[in-house]
Amino acid sequence: MGNYAFKDSAARQAIVTDLDTCQLVEAGAGSGKTRSLVERMVALIRENKCTVDKIAAVTFTRKAAAELKGKFQLRLEKELSGEKNEDVRYRLNRALTDLERCFLGTIHSFCAALLRERPIEAGLDPDFKEIEDLEDALLCEQAWEDYLTRVPAENPQVLADLNKIDVKPEDLKDIYKILSGYPDVEIERKDSPAPDLKPAREALNKLLDRAEKLLPAGVPQKGWDGLQLLLRRALWWRRIFNLEDDLTFLRLLTILDRKRAPTYNRWPSKEEAKEIKDAFDSFRDGFILPVLQSWREHRHRLVLDFVLPAVELYGKQRLEKLKLNFQDLLIRAAAMLKNNPEVRRYFQERYTHILVDEFQDTDPIQAEIMFYLTGQDVCEKNWRRLVPRPGSLFVVGDPKQSIYRFRRAD
Repeated sequence: MGNYAFKDSAARQAIVTDLDTCQLVEAGAGSGKTRSLVERMVALIRENKCTVDKIAAVTFTRKAAAELKGKFQLRLEKELSGEKNEDVRYRLNRALTDLERCFLGTIHSFCAALLRERPIEAGLDPDFKEIEDLEDALLCEQAWEDYLTRVPAENPQVLADLNKIDVKPEDLKDIYKILSGYPDVEIERKDSPAPDLKPAREALNKLLDRAEKLLPAGVPQKGWDGLQLLLRRALWWRRIFNLEDDLTFLRLLTILDRKRAPTYNRWPSKEEAKEIKDAFDSFRDGFILPVLQSWREHRHRLVLDFVLPAVELYGKQRLEKLKLNFQDLLIRAAAMLKNNPEVRRYFQERYTHILVDEFQDTDPIQAEIMFYLTGQDVCEKNWRRLVPRPGSLFVVGDPKQSIYRFRRAD
C-alpha cells in the first residue's frame, strides 16, 4: 500500500511543480481538488513565485472560504515545521505572519474589495453598501409595488397593450424577479405577428362536432375519463362563450393543451375511442401547439415592454440608496476592469495569482472578471480573446457537481 501510485500522479505532481502554467483541474468528488488548490498556494510561496498578499483564492461560499483559510494555514505550518532551508523557512513564516493579507473569500466579496479600492473608476460612491439576498428580495419587492403604483399615470399605454394580450400586471412578478437577477443579460425584443386563428377555429369546430356524436350519452359507470372531460369542457365553452372572440378562443386552446388518453371501456366502442383520440392528438399537434407558440412570441415583446422599466427602476433605486446586490458587484467589477486598462494593470500587479475553487459554478460574468485579472493584453475588451499570463490562473472543479446551472453556471 505504501508504494501505491495514483494513475494521475504526474498530473498531481504538475500542480505543485509546473507553477508557470495555467491549469484547470477537473476531477470527481472526494478526489482532493481543494487540497490540490491549497498545495498550489503553498508551492507558490515555497518557490518564491509570489508573496501571500499577491494571492487571491476565490471560493463559492463563505463557509468554504473559512475552511480553505484553515487548510491553508495548517499546510503552511506543516511545511514550516519540516523545512530545513532557511530561505524557504523565511518565506513560509512570512506567509503565516501575513496570512490576513491573502484574499480568501467569495467572488462577491472579492469584487467588493476591487470596487472599494478603485471606486472612482467604478463610478461608485465609496460609501456603497453590499446587501444580502434577503434585503435584496425585500427591496426588489418594494420596487415592483412602486412601479405598479406609478405605471397607470406614467405609462397607461403599456397597460392597455397588456390587456390586449390577456396579461395582468400582477402575473408578471416572477418574470420581473428573474430579469432583475440578471441585468447583464441582453434580452431579445422583436415584433412577432399575432397568429391567424381562422384555421384553428374551423378545425376545432370539426373536432367538437365529431366528439358530440362519439361521446357517451350518459355518465359511464366509472365516470368520465380524462379525454372525455376535456372534450365536454370544450363543448361547454362553445355553447356558453363566443369563440369568435380571439382572447376567449386562445384561453380555450390553452385549456386544451393537454395530453389525454381514453379509457376504452368508458366509450361506446374501442374503435370510436381511438378515432376521437387520434383526431384530438392531430388537432393538438397541428393547431394548438403552433398557435400557442406564435401567441407567446407575439406577447413576448409586449411583456418585456412592461417589465423592463420595472427592472430599471429597481436598479436606479439601489444606486440612489448606495446599495449593491451580489449581481451589481459582479457587473460593476467587470465593467471597471473592461474599460480601464490602467485599473486592470494595477490589479494584475496587486493579485498576480488567481485560484478558483468549485469552478463548475462560475457563470460567464465571473469568468470574465477572472480573465481580465489574468489576461496579458490589458487593452483587450473581449475577455474571450484574452490569454492568461503564464501561471496566473488555476481553477478546480467538477462539472457533475454543478448546482447553479440555472444561474448560467458553465
